[in-house]
Amino acid sequence: MNEQVVPRSGSIRTWENKARALITWFEWCEAIKIDWRDTAADDLAAYRDAYLSAVSPLTGRPYSPGTVGTRMSAILDFFNFAHEQGWMVDASLSTEQRTAGRAPISRDMLAHTRKGGAAARMRSIIPRNQTDKVRVLSRNQLDALLKWAGPRVSERTPESGGSARDRIAIDLGWAVGLRVREKVSLTIFPFLAMTPDPASLAHHKLAVTGKGNKTRQVDVPAWLVVDIQAYIDGARAKALRTRGRGAREGQLLLNSETSTNRAGRPMKIPGVTEMMKRACAGAGLIEQRARTDPITGHAVVKAAAKFSDHSLRHTYAVMTWYALLAAGHDEAYAWKYVQHQLGHSQLATTTDTYLKHVSVWATPGLTAVIKSVR
Repeated sequence: MNEQVVPRSGSIRTWENKARALITWFEWCEAIKIDWRDTAADDLAAYRDAYLSAVSPLTGRPYSPGTVGTRMSAILDFFNFAHEQGWMVDASLSTEQRTAGRAPISRDMLAHTRKGGAAARMRSIIPRNQTDKVRVLSRNQLDALLKWAGPRVSERTPESGGSARDRIAIDLGWAVGLRVREKVSLTIFPFLAMTPDPASLAHHKLAVTGKGNKTRQVDVPAWLVVDIQAYIDGARAKALRTRGRGAREGQLLLNSETSTNRAGRPMKIPGVTEMMKRACAGAGLIEQRARTDPITGHAVVKAAAKFSDHSLRHTYAVMTWYALLAAGHDEAYAWKYVQHQLGHSQLATTTDTYLKHVSVWATPGLTAVIKSVR
């Protein structure tokens, strides 16, 4: 059953989400006093509609169509498995074409926000998330974010504000295009083997493991390698000393020396997420979002970060495309380069995702602009 319900991912979070979806479905069936083996399409539709009208206790907002669609997909996958095992006589909720209508994960740039269905014949039950969640920072917004993080690590003084670790984490997003999981998986060893020229515009190759455990070579600008080496020798080394004498750690991004009880320990994905929220708050990149208390039903408006860590990756894609055009390359080459850097197996994934957002960085003299940003 594991391979049927979670056929494409070994992610722990994916397994947990699929399990939660099935548990919630079984609890629903128990509450309405119906055997899950006797459920029909109308029951699934009622379950879906109830979810869409409910409020998430985590966000205080209604569940998004994407979230509900993910959970409905897990249930339909389970029905397919149950029918194959002979647990269900009625095959109307299953299909042999399990992957119909589902794009390969390598082609779905927004897989983290928009999940597809698993059963072609039941697609109408799965709500579609039509919201475009690509957010690209403008030059002024990126400037504000970097100002919050402080100057480049190699140019810092004892009086410099901000966090060297946070600056590196942000730079790996907008200057390289890495996903958050790819950032926290980096080790110090490839960077220690590099010999960058601070004045050079050259790039260094770095092996990165992305979605589906696929490895790709990405370009890291020489100036960022210089900064990463400065971080390794400076703030990172200090964090390790705070952790304890003789402490060793291969992961690049570590909790800072001021971290309570976890100084010098590997930084995790939630840590990067929270850092980005603080960065947006400190840079004034916030927006007002309506939230509903799931218990009282009262609506409140709270300030929230306007951008996520993934927004840095989106920004990299658009900014790099324009930089390559400014350097004299044609559009086809620019899109292919961005595709490779981001790790998309299909060019259509890259163009379909970003083509409508390129105007954000449509600035004359973009090459000079990018140099000034860093």
